[in-house]
Amino acid sequence: MKEAPFIRAGRWFAWAYSGLALIGGLLALVVSSGIPPTQPDLAAHYAYVRSIWPELYVAFLLLMAAFLNLMPLAVVLRALFGQGIRSDLLYTSLVGAGLMGTIWMLIQIGSAQTIARDTAGASSQTLAAIGASASIWSGVINWIQRAFLLLAGLGTYWVGRAALAQRLLPVHLAQLSLVLAGIYGLGLLSLVVRDLGLPVPDTVGSALVALGALLATAWGLWLGWVLGRPEVAPVT
Repeated sequence: MKEAPFIRAGRWFAWAYSGLALIGGLLALVVSSGIPPTQPDLAAHYAYVRSIWPELYVAFLLLMAAFLNLMPLAVVLRALFGQGIRSDLLYTSLVGAGLMGTIWMLIQIGSAQTIARDTAGASSQTLAAIGASASIWSGVINWIQRAFLLLAGLGTYWVGRAALAQRLLPVHLAQLSLVLAGIYGLGLLSLVVRDLGLPVPDTVGSALVALGALLATAWGLWLGWVLGRPEVAPVT
């Protein structure tokens, strides 16, 4: 029972993850919703990015802080469920999701910062060169995003499976973990389908993002509340 106080401290990691991800995600969504496409006016696209760079920077930092909280949360959950294949899998998946999410945001910050710094007053040839470089980095960012969705989905899936098997968390919270894993999986599937060149309406992706954000917030808040209860004890 020596780990019980550590388990209860896990609520702060769960709450920080859900709160920071919600605020950072909403901020990024609001400020980036009006970004014009790169074609036909690349200069207008970069001018808009420069105008919202301070807000984007804050949003990316908040999201990075949220993802960092997944790693200590994984440690807490492994201590709660004890040694076993499910706890090892959820630990590995959530730590991986935290790392991928952090790298995702770091590259986003670096890419947007380069655009904000180097495109002001640039010639059309310079803008084209920066655009080509940004396109390469966008591909890297997109695949890191897919890695995050995969690992976050696996992490929440194994949390739900472990919770249902050991009854250390409420049944409905375990079921919410599985539903959230399904949403992550659908989001990943929609991106893979697009990679294959098949048309996927933008409304489908937007709906999955909105639903996933709401469920992840509810999951983190509920998990934090449960972990903070004194009757929650780790498996020994």
